[in-house]
Amino acid sequence: MQYELYIDVFFLVNFVMDYLMLQIARKALKCTATHGNVIVGAFTGAFVSCIIICIPASAWIKTICMHTLVNTGLVMIGLKIREKSGFFKALALMYLSGFLLGGIMSWLRQYLGGYLRVSCLFFATAILSYFLASKSMDFLESLWKLKKHRCQVTLCQKDKVCRVNAIIDSGNGLFDSLTGKPVHIISEKTAKKLFEGEKIQRIRYIPYHTIQENESILPCITIDRMLIHGEEEKLVVSPLLGISGQRLFGNGTSEMILHPDDC
Repeated sequence: MQYELYIDVFFLVNFVMDYLMLQIARKALKCTATHGNVIVGAFTGAFVSCIIICIPASAWIKTICMHTLVNTGLVMIGLKIREKSGFFKALALMYLSGFLLGGIMSWLRQYLGGYLRVSCLFFATAILSYFLASKSMDFLESLWKLKKHRCQVTLCQKDKVCRVNAIIDSGNGLFDSLTGKPVHIISEKTAKKLFEGEKIQRIRYIPYHTIQENESILPCITIDRMLIHGEEEKLVVSPLLGISGQRLFGNGTSEMILHPDDC
């Protein structure tokens, strides 16, 4: 069976797809590559693909060349990444963006059918797939950040131990003006659990501003120690905890807000 290949169409399709994949990877990596680098990288990838497809060689040799020469050129030229660790990360992102684009276009093909044979509709679908894939990557990145900023904390006060779910809030900039210590926030329920059967003493009150710019005061206590269970465990001696009337934080999943300076 013989096929007719229009090399100009093949080049244009590869250029558009390489360009979109590079844009997604560039956005995810936040690398120093410019828009011009992406265009040159996509052009080079499409041009080399045309050369490889015209070489009189077996299909598997052409496939190997596509996955080595072309993809290496895309990463090095289009993303300006040459370091070994960054190179393989960028290469993985390129494949991931390619799978996302291909999957979305296959899904759209079910509804558009033969209309994709019209070139303008094909490229419009490719651009739409880019926006959908880009939003998917943003969603995956937000999930990763959310997972990264959550941990568990063990609070210790004398012989009482309380383990809670916590969220690291980069927006928590509350410090004790007297000691300069960062202030972590726990719920009133957690404080009662930690001091169960014992009266809470040595409560200090620290002024703070709410999101609505209203000034209020926060009751604070100092406990013996707390252990933050993150990628590496960290012990904080005599942490300062502010007691909030709110029962849960972080969309109802955490009982404590950690100050980033102690994490």
